[in-house]
Amino acid sequence: MTAIAVSLFCAFAAEADAQVTIGAALGQSLQSAGASDNPHLEPGFGGTSLAGVGMIDLAVRPRVGIGAEVSLAGDITGVQSQRVAEGTNALVSNHHDTFFSGVLKVGTRSDQRVRAAAIIGGGIAQRHTERTVTFQPFIPPPPKQPPTLEVLSDTVFALTTGADVVVGINDHVALLGIGRLYLLADDDRVPGGDVHRGVSSAIFRIGGGLQIRF
Repeated sequence: MTAIAVSLFCAFAAEADAQVTIGAALGQSLQSAGASDNPHLEPGFGGTSLAGVGMIDLAVRPRVGIGAEVSLAGDITGVQSQRVAEGTNALVSNHHDTFFSGVLKVGTRSDQRVRAAAIIGGGIAQRHTERTVTFQPFIPPPPKQPPTLEVLSDTVFALTTGADVVVGINDHVALLGIGRLYLLADDDRVPGGDVHRGVSSAIFRIGGGLQIRF
């Protein structure tokens, strides 16, 4: 869907009267704790982190626009345990999600000073988790093994919904407020049904910044 949005964007942008805007917002990413899968992996974890969203939009009608977005966030961290043969792995897990979306925006007229738009779209999410793993055997004494690093990284489809509110400062610069809800298709499960990471597949991001219109 992201590729389709970019193709449409380029086609409309070729028109002489196409109105292009770019925007950036800084704020927070909020992610609730995921499922706990005792004894395989527990507990789930979540949290808040610094987030940023960058976007480029094209007004194809007075009330309709299309765009492309990238949404980044810092790590959330959790302490987990994982049952393995002959013992338990103690995990310190760090996780973040990165989104690349194509979106459709419908709202008030683009030539108004105060504008608002509802957003629907989709694209891909890159899920990235790093775990520091310390093995703890059932029968002591524990062997002297240094912690190891485990990396989980994969890409899944994600639905994007949300809203923008824009307040013009002048003809070219405006204040920007955004909210985004991302719904990932993986449900944080591996094909066998076990919990993969213990993080939620629904992420909400909110922020404020600037929009520049050309």
